[in-house]
Amino acid sequence: MNLQIKNLFTAVVALFIFTSATAQKKTKLEIAPNLVLTYSATGPQGSKVLFPLEIKEMNDDDVTLEYSMINGNKKISGQWVICIEGLESGEYLNWQPLNPSEVRILPKNQTIFSVSRKFLDEIQSKKTATYDDKVFELKSMPKGEEIIIDGKVVDALYVVEKDGELAYWILNNRDLPFIINTKGGQGPAFTLTQVGMNK
Repeated sequence: MNLQIKNLFTAVVALFIFTSATAQKKTKLEIAPNLVLTYSATGPQGSKVLFPLEIKEMNDDDVTLEYSMINGNKKISGQWVICIEGLESGEYLNWQPLNPSEVRILPKNQTIFSVSRKFLDEIQSKKTATYDDKVFELKSMPKGEEIIIDGKVVDALYVVEKDGELAYWILNNRDLPFIINTKGGQGPAFTLTQVGMNK
């Protein structure tokens, strides 16, 4: 009887360890052309709007992001082009709204929907880095505030503004360190809700 209880206890402990390890496993998003990241954004009146953002092109010179939305019978779209200099060492986000069908080539010190690789490297190595003239600090991900896509926790960094309210969830991917969630601050509010390929 004691042996049976011991074996049962061992099995329960093993199951707990396996379940915990599985629950904590994070998924890495593969960044590639035609990938569509769908965000839930907060509209002017507080309503939720789905905002699909596609990586139209990604090469050694730049990255092109395209949004497209349906407004009544019309399709509205536009593009941002992040140059390689911006992706490598940009220091500012360009949140200025696009005009319909506009193709905006961002200045070399700006990004959109993504921080620069320099920021990602610094926040990971030094636990602090500056963007938009704000000092951010790397913090532990708050329990229950992980971004979950298709039942899996996305591998992301949680950074907060020092002495401020702004927080970003940043995709832990140096190819294109997307901002996948925002909280606080005066900028746009959005959360990644779905990822898929545009075939």
